[in-house]
Amino acid sequence: MYSMKAYRCLMLSILLIFTVAARSQTAWFADGYHGGVYGHYPMWQVRFMLDELNENPGWKINLEIEPETWDTVNVKDPENFKAFQEYFKTKGRFGRIEFVNPTWAQPYCYNISGESIIRQFAYGIDKTLEYFPDATFITYAVEEPCFTSSLPQILKGFGYKYAVLRNPNTCWGGYTSAFGKDLVNWIGPDGTSIPAVPRYACEELSMHSTWQTESWTNSNSFIEKCFENGIQYPVGMTFQDAGWDGGPWGNQYKPTEYTTWTEYLDLVVGKLEATDWKFSLEDIKPGLVWGAQVLQKIAQEVRVSENKMVMAEKVAAFDYLLNGTEWPATDFAEAWRTLMLAQHHDCWIVPYNGRPGHTWADNVTRWTNHSNEIADSKFNTFFDETIPESSKNIRVFNTLGSARTELVALNLPEGFSKTGYQVSNAAAKTVPSQLVVDENGTTVLYFEATAPAMGYATYSLKAAKSKKVSSAATQLADGTYRIETAFYSAIIDPKKGGTITSLIDKKNAKRQLVDDGCLLNNLHGYFYQEKKYHEGASGPARVSIAEDGQLFVQLKVESQIAGNRYIQLISFRKNSPLIDFNLTIDWDGQPGIGAYDQSDDYKAEDREKAFYNDEYKLHLEFPLAEVGDRLFKNAPFDVCETKLDNTVYSSWDKIKHNVILNWVDVANQTNDYGVALFTDHTTSYLQTDDLTLGLTVQYAGWALWGRNYRVHGPTQLKYALLPHASNWEKASIEFASSAWNEPLIGRFVHAGKDPSEFNLLEVADKNLQVSSVTVDGEDLLVRFYNSSQNADQEVRWNCRADILELVDLNGNTIAPVQADKDKNGMITKLSLPQFGFQTIKLQKVKLK
Repeated sequence: MYSMKAYRCLMLSILLIFTVAARSQTAWFADGYHGGVYGHYPMWQVRFMLDELNENPGWKINLEIEPETWDTVNVKDPENFKAFQEYFKTKGRFGRIEFVNPTWAQPYCYNISGESIIRQFAYGIDKTLEYFPDATFITYAVEEPCFTSSLPQILKGFGYKYAVLRNPNTCWGGYTSAFGKDLVNWIGPDGTSIPAVPRYACEELSMHSTWQTESWTNSNSFIEKCFENGIQYPVGMTFQDAGWDGGPWGNQYKPTEYTTWTEYLDLVVGKLEATDWKFSLEDIKPGLVWGAQVLQKIAQEVRVSENKMVMAEKVAAFDYLLNGTEWPATDFAEAWRTLMLAQHHDCWIVPYNGRPGHTWADNVTRWTNHSNEIADSKFNTFFDETIPESSKNIRVFNTLGSARTELVALNLPEGFSKTGYQVSNAAAKTVPSQLVVDENGTTVLYFEATAPAMGYATYSLKAAKSKKVSSAATQLADGTYRIETAFYSAIIDPKKGGTITSLIDKKNAKRQLVDDGCLLNNLHGYFYQEKKYHEGASGPARVSIAEDGQLFVQLKVESQIAGNRYIQLISFRKNSPLIDFNLTIDWDGQPGIGAYDQSDDYKAEDREKAFYNDEYKLHLEFPLAEVGDRLFKNAPFDVCETKLDNTVYSSWDKIKHNVILNWVDVANQTNDYGVALFTDHTTSYLQTDDLTLGLTVQYAGWALWGRNYRVHGPTQLKYALLPHASNWEKASIEFASSAWNEPLIGRFVHAGKDPSEFNLLEVADKNLQVSSVTVDGEDLLVRFYNSSQNADQEVRWNCRADILELVDLNGNTIAPVQADKDKNGMITKLSLPQFGFQTIKLQKVKLK
């Protein structure tokens, strides 16, 4: 038996032995710098990095610097920059310096289109190589939560080998799920896998901040916990903001080795068995100020430009093929540059930062306007903006890979009749049309056009009296309005704020889509200054029939909520199941909308914040009947089925992925019926135990960095509902969303200009999307994205090419593509998994 004193001495000795043993195990730390000329970057930075690297021979840095920064540094600090370039060439690239995120503007990724992400990498890599031709891009790592589920195939497409799935020192805007140990195989939705360092399962969020996880510094407690949890090669990480002048960071635990991310991953890959991780969209926990008007406007402006850019490229490719017009590579590079800047993460998380008139939000407006001007100029070049007003020929262009019959909106120039027109196709068959004079006095001609896949058709116009049509909207004796189309029977009740009290889907067993006793399209939110919920349905609305023609019927709802006037335009199309909504709220003063007032007690360190809870924000309610058991949402090159019971949270440590990019689809349990919601901007959706689906409209109050997220004018947004049979894939919801974002383009053209109808290609399955079409020299590059489970796809081409190749995102050949000739051109068979994309290069392409 030991005496108590001897026992204590023995225990202390054992503890000391284990402590010394533990401390003899090596840890690693990935240090580096994040920023850029648009975010934060002092001109002394390159000299500082050179000096610190020379003074600290064991130090290594990972760089996440906006590539455009080097243009500025090259001009303003040429001597030191030249020295830094030489250091990188002779020493830095051999293990001291690594470029880990070359994207042009460090976007969050999950909030923008897949095509935008590809361009962020492509243009950013080219710019980096312009100044550092020996740079390699092997490991992707970031300071902010710049992730999306499809990144593995994008990264592999650019030649990356590894990734890092954590952002430990800057979690203001969110973080990733904790999972696994040293190493995982990050598996994307298409099945592409890339070795990655995760945020460890044992790696907790900081208890002292709302912007860090434990690995932001190699503290003794964190590293020892890693060893205790079986992590053999623990690594911490911080990317310092460019401008921090403290030198090497985070080295508390001894021994710790500084490392570049590729050096570290080269060390552990092969030594450890990686755990497979099917990293879901919902493993990204984004905590932005959804519903804030400033963020809403940014997201809308970015969406408009994204749509315009891919459409303009497709039209310019046609101009090149049909008319020999030079491909405007320089113009497109500039247009993408400003759009990519508008996708900068700082635009979305610190929109108010900057001097008056030059905040991130102000710049987004300027940047996207610039991109739009360039895109519009390409439309004008192809359609010939110099046509005389006497022209009555209309060309309708379809930028998608399948033929479409949809509405075309055509603004009529001054001097055109406002009484009516007849529109005919090439076969002289009259098509339905509807003339509308909007609130600005602009005469808009709507007509139903059929346009071939990736091509155009020509229509003719002549003056004619508008045909009378049977009314689709009538006011009933009780004051309600009834809408009757081939697709729906709907009731809109002015006494209940103009909400939809009944919506019957005639095409699908006459389903009642409004939950019993509920109101569809109702505005609801908590106004904390009054400490009271308000909703649109609480008071009467003025409802009027704005339009009722051959193509659509539109009701105008005028009402108020908490003393603030709003207008809703609700449009039912006569020949389509899509229901369009347009909401404008004209604010009277500054409302306070959200869970509670934090004007006096907002603290960054507090986990609970009012802006997190969407249930209190002003939102649109869609209490849909017999759906909601399952919910699907799209993402860049992905569609994810939610595993969330609801989307409500109020604390930083409990963030849920509640983001709607383009659409969400609520379905029944058997997934054979659903309702899709489309939105004109990235924001959040709401789902609770009591509400099938909601769309965030407005938050007004204090949020990140204690800023007052006010309203700055009217709130305006567009959204749509699309009920459908079967699941989202069979109902082609991705295609329908693309059609909503890339509408048919109608412009006047000269008579006899080019063929009256032409199409470049056509896919056999609507779920095979044409993501982009560009020109490189004499070659055509077409990228396809497959949202279908059907991996075997077919494309028919109305052109010829010397050689067809499958190429990666760097343009390198992967494999030849077999093309079978037919009378119209050629046919290619593609094999790509669901949510996969492929780029086909057609060398020396010629029209048949």
